[in-house]
Amino acid sequence: SAFAIPALLSPYNKGQAALPAKTLQTQWQHLYDTGKRFFPSVAALTSSAYLYLAYNSPGDTGTRQLYLISAFSSIAIVPYTLLTMMGNIKEIQTEIKAEEESLVLPRLRGDIATWAKLNYGRAALQLVSFSVGIWAVLDSA
Repeated sequence: SAFAIPALLSPYNKGQAALPAKTLQTQWQHLYDTGKRFFPSVAALTSSAYLYLAYNSPGDTGTRQLYLISAFSSIAIVPYTLLTMMGNIKEIQTEIKAEEESLVLPRLRGDIATWAKLNYGRAALQLVSFSVGIWAVLDSA
C-alpha cells in the first residue's frame, strides 16, 4: 500500500482527472482484500518460526526474550488492525451511498489517506519484529 495508495490518491495521473469515488473505493477494496488474505498468514508463519527459535534457545539467555518479542510483534498486526484500524476500514467500505459524488469523494480520499497512515503502524510492528529477530540471531552467534 505504500506504493499503491499515493497513486490512487494522486489528483492527476498523466493528465487524467482524479478517480471517481466508486472506482477509488473499488480499487482500495481490492488492495485491502489482497493484503487481508496474505499478510496475516505471513505474520502467523513468521511468529511460529520465532516461537520455535525461542523454545529451542539454550538456557536463560536474553536471546529467548528477543525471539518472543519478535514473535509477538509480528502477529500483533492482527489485533492492531482490529482495534485501531477497523473503524476507518468500515467507513471506507460504506462511504458510497446515494450522496452526490462531489460530497463523497473528498471524504473518501481523506479516509483512505488516514488508512494509509494507520497502515504505517502495521509496518512498524513488522520492522520491530525483523530488527529484534536479527538482533537475536546475532546475539546467539
